Amino acid sequence: MVPQPTSSTVDRSRLNRTQRCLLQLLVGLAVFMLADTLYLLANRAANALGIAYFAVTETSLPKFYQGMVLSHTGVGVVLVILALAFVEWHLPAQWRSYRKQALYTGGMTAVLGGVLLVTGLFILSEANSRENAWAWWLHIAAAAALPVFYIAHRRISIWKPSAVSYRRIPAMVAALAVLAVALHGVTYVEEGYTDVAEQAFAAGTHTGPGSKLRDLSADSTFVPANFVPFKSPFFPAATTTTTGSFLPARIITRGGLPEQEMLDDDIDRNGFASEEKVGSASCERCHRDIVEQWATSAHRFASFNNPFYEASVMDLRLNSPQSNAEVDDHIDYFSKRVSATGDEGGALLGREGMVKSKWCSGCHDPALMLAGQMSSPIDRKTPQAQAGLTCLSCHAIDHIHNNTGNGNYNIADHQEDPYLFPESSMAVGRLIHDTALKARPAVHKRQMMKPFFKSSEFCATCHKVSLDSRLNNYRWLRGQDEYDNWHDSGVALNASRTFYLPGYERVCQDCHMPLEEAVRDDVSAKGGYVKSHRFLAVNTALPYLRGDQETIDRIEAFLQDEKLRVDVFAVRSAADQGSARYLAEGVIAPALTAGERVQFDVVVRNHGVGHTFPGGTNDSNEGWLEVTARDGQGRIVAFSGGIGEDGHVDPDAHFYKALLVDRYGEPIHRRNAQDIYAPVYVRAIGPGTADVAHYSLVIPEDSDGTLHVHARLLWRKFDRAYTEFAYHANPEGFAAWPQVPDLPVTEISSAQVTLAVDTKATQAAMARISTTGERSATVTAPEWVRHNDYGIGLLLQGDTRNAQQAFAAVEQLVPERVDGVRNQVRVALQDGDLDRAYELLNRCEKIAPGDAQTAWFWGVVHQTSGRYVDAVLAYRHLLNSFPDDRAAWRNLGRTFYLNGQFEEALKALDEVLRIDPEDRSAHYHRMLSLRSLGRDGEANTAKVAYEYYQIDESAQRVTRGYRMRDSQANREAQPIHIHDLSPDLPDRAEGDA
Repeated sequence: MVPQPTSSTVDRSRLNRTQRCLLQLLVGLAVFMLADTLYLLANRAANALGIAYFAVTETSLPKFYQGMVLSHTGVGVVLVILALAFVEWHLPAQWRSYRKQALYTGGMTAVLGGVLLVTGLFILSEANSRENAWAWWLHIAAAAALPVFYIAHRRISIWKPSAVSYRRIPAMVAALAVLAVALHGVTYVEEGYTDVAEQAFAAGTHTGPGSKLRDLSADSTFVPANFVPFKSPFFPAATTTTTGSFLPARIITRGGLPEQEMLDDDIDRNGFASEEKVGSASCERCHRDIVEQWATSAHRFASFNNPFYEASVMDLRLNSPQSNAEVDDHIDYFSKRVSATGDEGGALLGREGMVKSKWCSGCHDPALMLAGQMSSPIDRKTPQAQAGLTCLSCHAIDHIHNNTGNGNYNIADHQEDPYLFPESSMAVGRLIHDTALKARPAVHKRQMMKPFFKSSEFCATCHKVSLDSRLNNYRWLRGQDEYDNWHDSGVALNASRTFYLPGYERVCQDCHMPLEEAVRDDVSAKGGYVKSHRFLAVNTALPYLRGDQETIDRIEAFLQDEKLRVDVFAVRSAADQGSARYLAEGVIAPALTAGERVQFDVVVRNHGVGHTFPGGTNDSNEGWLEVTARDGQGRIVAFSGGIGEDGHVDPDAHFYKALLVDRYGEPIHRRNAQDIYAPVYVRAIGPGTADVAHYSLVIPEDSDGTLHVHARLLWRKFDRAYTEFAYHANPEGFAAWPQVPDLPVTEISSAQVTLAVDTKATQAAMARISTTGERSATVTAPEWVRHNDYGIGLLLQGDTRNAQQAFAAVEQLVPERVDGVRNQVRVALQDGDLDRAYELLNRCEKIAPGDAQTAWFWGVVHQTSGRYVDAVLAYRHLLNSFPDDRAAWRNLGRTFYLNGQFEEALKALDEVLRIDPEDRSAHYHRMLSLRSLGRDGEANTAKVAYEYYQIDESAQRVTRGYRMRDSQANREAQPIHIHDLSPDLPDRAEGDA
C-alpha cells in the first residue's frame, strides 16, 4: 500500500523519488494481480458449482479467460522481477536500521516473491501434473502469505500507509475483479459445435454424432448392426464424423508435420517413415514419454509406413474384382453407390478397389480416409500416408456407435483446439498455447480422455472385424475378434463356464497399456508413471525392419511373461493299451523300450493371454511347436517343426494359426481379406484353456539308454509366404532390404523331459537315471493344474475317455476343490450321460454349495432333461454373479421357448443381442419365438438376420477339395491327430537346435 506522502513523510522515507515511483508501479501491478486472481478463483468456484456463466466446458475455453490466465503469468513474472530489483536497490540502505522487524518482514516478502516466481515458472514447465501438485499449492500459499507480510512490513516501516489506502486499494481490486467478470460475459461467444455440425444434429432423425448416416430406409426389414449406407463418404467403413463430411487432414495430424524434404530422405533410406514422427510434435511438448513410447509401437506403423500392410491394401486397391465372372456384380453394386452419392459422372466406376480399401482405412489410414483421399491414387510419400495412427486418431474419437467393430467410431470435427495459437509455428505462439493449456488443463483432459478410453469396448472398434458383401461380394464372415474372445471369458469375469476364474477382471489396457516409468518428465505422469503407449503385443516384424532391437526385446519379454506354458506331460506305448503314463514329478514311469513306437502328448496352456492365442490376423501369423528328441550324446534322433533353408516352417509341424481359402480353393497368403471364403482349419487356444499336440516316434534300436524330449512354442510375425508376397509386391516399402528378410522367431515357452530307454546294452546307464525323468525348470504349475490342463485340451478335442482320466486325477490331487468333479460333468455332458452328470453335480454341491459356475451345468443338465423350470432357476442363479454371460442368456432364452414362455424368451434373447448384436443363434430363436406368438412380420425380419449371420455350410465343398490336395492341412483340420517325429531333419534344423 502506497500512502499519500506529506513533507514530513517524504523527509522521513528512506526511498528516493525514483524508488517511490517504482514502488507505486509495483503496487499497481499487485492490484491487477489480486483482481486477476479473484477472477480466476471465481471461475474455478463457478466451474465446481456447475455455474454455466464462465462456460469452461468440454468444447469451450473462452478466449478472455485464457487472456486473463496469460496476463496472470506475464504480469506476475514482471511484478516479481521488478520487486526483487527494488529490494536489491532498497536493501543496502536498511542494513544498519534498528527496525529489525521491518527487515524480517521485508525479507520474508522478498523470499515469498521469489517462491512465487520459481513455482510459477515450474508450473509453466513441469508442475501441471498430479505428482507435482505440491508446486501449485505452494504457489497459492505464497500468494496468500505475501500481502500479509508486505502490509506488516509497511506498518512497521518509517513510511507507513495512509488510512485511505486501506479503503482505496481493496476497492480498486474488487472493482477490477467485477469488471473482469463482466467483460468475460460481454466478450464470450459460445465455442461449441460449428454451424455445420449444429445443422447435422438437427437433420432428420439424427440422435447422436454421426448417426444420421445410419438412418434406416422405410422399406428395410433387417439392417445389420454394422450397416453403412451408400451415401456415407467413408463407405464401406463404419467410421463417421460429426458433420457427416470429410475432415481436414490436420484434425488427425495436427501440428508439426515434418519438412517434405526430410520425410522424403527418411522414406528413401528406410522404405517408409521410420525416423520422422508424423502428427505428434504438438503432443510431444508435454507428453514426451508417451510420444516416445508410441513412436516404437505397431500403432504408429499402421498405414503406408507399414510395408506389410501397404502390400496388402495395394493388392486390394489394384486387384478388385477377382475374376471376370464378378465384373457384372461389381458394376451393379457400385452403380448403386454412384446413384446414392449423386456421382452421375460415374467417377467411382473403375475404382472399386480404392473404394473398398476404405474398409481398412478406418483403422489403418484415418488421416487419408477422413480427408477423402482413399478413393483416389495415394502418394505414399505424403505425411498423411506415412502418419499411421497418430495421437488424435484415437484421442479425437468422441463416440462409439456399438461393439461391432470395423472402425465403428465417430471423430469429432467441430473444434480442433480451444487454446490460443493451436497451430503456431513460432516459439512464442507455442509458449502461449502451452501456458494456457497447463494453466487450465481440465478442458484438454476432457477432450482427450473420454471415459470409454479405459474400456475394452474402445479397443473393439478396430480389434473386432467382420467382412460382408460390401467387401467380398459374398456374405457376412467373422474376421479377427479379440473383443468377444475376451468378453466371453473368465478374464472378463463374464463366462460362468470358464475352466479358470481369475480373482479380478482385466481389460485390454491392463495388459497392453501397463504402467511404465516416465523417465522424460511427462506432465501426465502420476507417481512417476504413465500408461504405456507401446501397445506391446506380438508384432516383432515391424521393429525388426527398422532395426529396433529394444522393442523386439520388450515384445519377447512380454510374450515370455507367463502368457503360455508348454508341458511334455504324458507318454503312451503299445504296452499301455492306450492309457497315458503321466510324466509328473514324483510319479514312477516305467522305462521306454528300444524299437517300440511311443506317443508323447505336449500340452500348451493359455495362461495369461486375455483372448485367444494367437490373436489378430491368423491367416498371416505363425505359431507352432518344435519338438526335438535327442539321445544321451545330444544327437537328434527325431524332429518336428524346423525351419528349412527356404525360410518356411516344416509343413508337418503342429501349427497355431488359421488356414483360409478363397472360393477357388486357393490359400489366402496375401492378407487378401476380400477373397476369404472359408477356413480349412483354425487352431487357437482360448483364455484359460489348453491344447494337446500328439507326437509319435520309434525309439532307436541303438539308443544309448536315454531320450531327451524338448518342446518349444515358437512364434513368428509373419509367416514366410506372406513375407515373400509383401516383399515382392512392395519393393518401395522394403527399400532397405536387398532380399526377403528372415523375420525373428521367438521362443515363448518350452519344456523338456529326460527318460530312460530299456536296452540290453545300456543297463548301467539306466541305473544312473530315474525313470521319473528330469524336467526343465520352466514347468512350475501345481500337479493338479497340469492334469487339469491336459484334460481340458483332450476334452476340447473330443477325447472324453482320456479327459475323464485326467480330471479324475485332479479330483484325487485336490479333493477340496470342485474343479476335478465339475470338469467330469463336462465329460458326462459331452458323452450324453445325464445320469452320471446328475451324480457328479450332487458331489459338486457337497464341495462348493450354491457355486454360480456349477449352476451353469445344472442348467444344461436340466434343460437337456426337459426340466425347464429347474433349468430357468439355475440360469437365473448364475446370472446374478455373471450378468453378461451371453451363453447363459442364450440358453435361458431357448429354455423359455421350449417351455412355451415366448415373451420371456424374447427378453432373454434381447440380452444376448445387447451383448453381441451379431449372435446368429439369438436371431434364430427370436424367429422361433416370434412365430409362436403369431408376429410373422417380426419373425421374418429375425429370419433374415439369422440367415445374414449364418455359416455357409456349402463352402465345405471348397475346403474338402483343398484338404484332398494337401495332406498336412487335412491332418491339421482333424481335432485329434498325431505328428510323426521324423528322423530326417530339415536343412536348417541342426543350426537352429
